[in-house]
Amino acid sequence: NVVQVTVADGNNIIEYARATSKASGKVIYKNNVLGVRPSPTVAAFSSRGPSTFSPGVLKPDILAPGLNIIAAWPPLTILGSGPFNIRSGTSMSTPHVSGIAALVKSSHPDWSAAAIKSAILTTADITDSAGGPILDEQHQRATAYAMGAGHANPIKAIDPGLVYDLSITEYAGYICALLGDQGLATIARDLTLSCKMLPKIPEAQLNYPSITVPLRTRPFTVNRTVTNVGPINSVYTLKMEVPKSLTVRVYPETLVFSKVGQKTTFSITVSRHRNVGSKALQGSLSWVSKKHVVRSPIVASPLL
Repeated sequence: NVVQVTVADGNNIIEYARATSKASGKVIYKNNVLGVRPSPTVAAFSSRGPSTFSPGVLKPDILAPGLNIIAAWPPLTILGSGPFNIRSGTSMSTPHVSGIAALVKSSHPDWSAAAIKSAILTTADITDSAGGPILDEQHQRATAYAMGAGHANPIKAIDPGLVYDLSITEYAGYICALLGDQGLATIARDLTLSCKMLPKIPEAQLNYPSITVPLRTRPFTVNRTVTNVGPINSVYTLKMEVPKSLTVRVYPETLVFSKVGQKTTFSITVSRHRNVGSKALQGSLSWVSKKHVVRSPIVASPLL
């Protein structure tokens, strides 16, 4: 028999076993337990950021259920038999996010992949079922490098209010700035493509739903463009949550829309105070209307 415990409980068991020469334990079965709190939490095996290859784009993007998932299972495989199995890992969370993307696409068939991704990220939950912050496997507050924008919420993702959209040209310009001609040709699988005619877009300036900037005392400015996919006449006001060691200025602080599909650009300028260490700092920026909250994590990284 195997007993699975959390990392935090496992550490307590190890400390107990080391502290006495007569350690003992007992396993008591109490049937299935529902409504376990805190939930959700970030699993120990969940990949952490930052991306070493492109640290200016926050990774991971999002959390989704991936621990001990029971699902239909092909009966004739080397990993098990029977119509159902329980598995954990990215292979379990990915189908959840894919399903949410399909749900959003079915409601908005004309949306781009970038718009769908934005909808999922900006509507993600950042609190657990008890109303507290999402925790990691050590029951410490999960950082943006552990949970990205938060835990995916399929119902909210259908109606995000605003989206951060991206064109193929913008993606290609980002790849050109990151990898050059060879990288673009490899990723696009077209050796005739060239970066000569494309704008080179630095990773921090990519119109991404999350915002990652250098951690430095000199102010650094990035721009973002949002598209109204909510009510025709909408007004969004700025709400920010940032640590005292960061100064963040956003202009304008109010976004006004008069039609669906209308785009508006705003700027974010970030700087750190002096005598701040080299550890990444994080906060968030939200655009709030009567009906919607469009949230983006902000990370000031020493890797940029």
